[in-house]
Amino acid sequence: MPRKKKSFPIKKLLFPILALSIVFNLYFLVNQYLPSIGESNGEKETSLQAQVKQVIDGDTFELDQGQQVKLAGADAPEFPQGCLSDQAKEKLEQLLLNKKVQMEIITKDNLDRQIAYVFLNEIFVDEIMIEEGLAQAKTNNSPYDAPLLSAQEEAQKLERGIWSPTCQPQEKCLIKGNVSKDGKTKIYHLPGCYDYEKIVINEEEGDQWFCTEWEAQWAGFESSQDCP
Repeated sequence: MPRKKKSFPIKKLLFPILALSIVFNLYFLVNQYLPSIGESNGEKETSLQAQVKQVIDGDTFELDQGQQVKLAGADAPEFPQGCLSDQAKEKLEQLLLNKKVQMEIITKDNLDRQIAYVFLNEIFVDEIMIEEGLAQAKTNNSPYDAPLLSAQEEAQKLERGIWSPTCQPQEKCLIKGNVSKDGKTKIYHLPGCYDYEKIVINEEEGDQWFCTEWEAQWAGFESSQDCP
């Protein structure tokens, strides 16, 4: 009597196929829906190394391939009208011109400039500009915020650069009247206001000092919402 043929174990074959299918689908879901490493708030941080061809002002420069870069953590006085804006530009030139820099790019602005934290070997350029009193600290909810704000506090304490009497009048009129760049908004800040220390008065751009709130209001300025 002939021997009966054994049937092929289909169940044993289906198990590895099912396992491979699950692994493939999990891989697809992770890559499709989870954010990439280094992405924050929908914007991907990237690193770049390039040579600086030209310095435009105290916080902006141009790379050898033509791309403009603006410091993410430091805001220098508006060139050429701002107080010590020439000195800020000269300092950035000393640091960066014709040198290769490392950048941590966080975004682009509406002028298509890369916004980046900039390093020259071990030197944190944004921090140096703030330490010298040639720029204000800008926060971006990043690990760099703390050292930049600390550098600004030190510059203010020592009255360096834009925090010196050269840019900060010493008269008793302490109310700061600040005009927006487009000239449409006029806000005054009292010494107790949250952003008071960050405001730099540039009278050439329409900013003013006031001794009383009445004077500020009479000149068309409104109280800052950051005041208690």
